[in-house]
Amino acid sequence: MAQQSGQAATLAEQRRGARERILRAARVVLAERGLSVRVEDVADAAGISRRTVFRHFESRDVLLAAALRDSMRSYGDRIPRYETGRPLGDWLHEAFVVAHEMNARHGRVYFELALATELPAPLAEVAALRRSARAELVQRFSEAAWKASGARGRPPEWLVDTVAILLSAFATEALVGDFGRTPAEAGHVAARALEHAIAAAR
Repeated sequence: MAQQSGQAATLAEQRRGARERILRAARVVLAERGLSVRVEDVADAAGISRRTVFRHFESRDVLLAAALRDSMRSYGDRIPRYETGRPLGDWLHEAFVVAHEMNARHGRVYFELALATELPAPLAEVAALRRSARAELVQRFSEAAWKASGARGRPPEWLVDTVAILLSAFATEALVGDFGRTPAEAGHVAARALEHAIAAAR
């Protein structure tokens, strides 16, 4: 009985490991190729068969949605939160550099999610989740920066809109893709811009 229990645990671990490998591969190819990714592309990147992918995910769209959900979860968790007493500029520079490095790593798929008007149900749900999570992140970030500057009340709406622009993957692409800046340089530009915007708003 103990042997059977051990074998079941090992099989469950193997399944979890294979699923994680598939999701990691999906995130990589999504960043490179966007939503045109095929199951074969993911299987090749994971070093497994197409059939194995379908053992873990019922369809291509379900697989891509799961990979995108993982990416979005890690995005919000990795941007450092403001700690009381820390100089505002130090935090802004660190947070924006992290955000723009992640934007660059996630690649074109987020442009496609943001711009697509018709998506299959699993991906449409992820696109709605992305919009909601982004709005929450922008609001939280704006309020933290406003409070850290010594201001009271809520930040003005135009300042929140400025944060939305400065955190976006479109801002990353504008500086990295069009002007040859590194993601870190894009982050520092965004931090300086927000510092000036906060000073103007106050």
